[in-house]
Amino acid sequence: MQFFLDLILLLCLSIKYSSSNYIRCTSRCSQITVPFIRPLSIPIDCQENNNITDILDVALVCIIDYRIDYDAKQIYINFKASNETSNFKQPDQKEFLIQSLWLGLNEEANEPNITHRKYGCRTSDDCGRIFYLNTIEYLITDGQLKLNEIKSNLYNQSSKKRRCKDSSLKGNHSLIRCPDGLCYAYNIDKKQYCTLDIRAIFFSEIEYYSPKSIENQRELIEYKCNKNFCNGNRMMAIIKDLLLDYTNWNRKKSMKEKSSSSNYRNLSFYLFILSLINLQFVF
Repeated sequence: MQFFLDLILLLCLSIKYSSSNYIRCTSRCSQITVPFIRPLSIPIDCQENNNITDILDVALVCIIDYRIDYDAKQIYINFKASNETSNFKQPDQKEFLIQSLWLGLNEEANEPNITHRKYGCRTSDDCGRIFYLNTIEYLITDGQLKLNEIKSNLYNQSSKKRRCKDSSLKGNHSLIRCPDGLCYAYNIDKKQYCTLDIRAIFFSEIEYYSPKSIENQRELIEYKCNKNFCNGNRMMAIIKDLLLDYTNWNRKKSMKEKSSSSNYRNLSFYLFILSLINLQFVF
């Protein structure tokens, strides 16, 4: 009789678990630092099979928060598990990416060159880790080449005289001389002018979701440059394309994820083993 009670109980738990939205996420390990030369080398104490501690939590969302320092050539990683779903703007969304990028265009000014990413997902077990492993090598190789292209399009060490686009003026009068400052561009408010600020920097902040949501998607680009007419509409379009190539969201590698039914299969297997054990006691 006890066997059948156990069987019914486990079947109920199995059905409940398999129909839930919970997944397993890496979360119980401290911040990880890995070098560019070994970006996939996650330390043993943050591996699932480390035989030391259980690093996984069951949660609604897996999150990875990481900073790529192109000067130090290091990556700083934090894994998290969360039951907070407010980052998703629509019920059907399964992934989000929030990315901030800072570039110092003038190498002599010692400005930082850093990308900060926060990625969240509810697609499969440990999907945050999978996303990182599938995308990080691109960001520090081909992606870095895209960042270098952004710099070369916007800044020249020897450039002294320049003209800038001024969005407050019309027609031929919108092209003005800027001998003592830099050309400024900000795509959200479509601001373009000559600024006396001489810090040549590039900043971008993007927010993407999957499935795609036009009303929630955000692409902010702001920079100060010193090349002739570098804040014009044509150059801003070029910079946007380079940034999209760098981010690689729409063309990201397909993740080798576990099937959504894997949790159910695992529980079914445990149920089968427990049933065999109980049968031994019955007979």
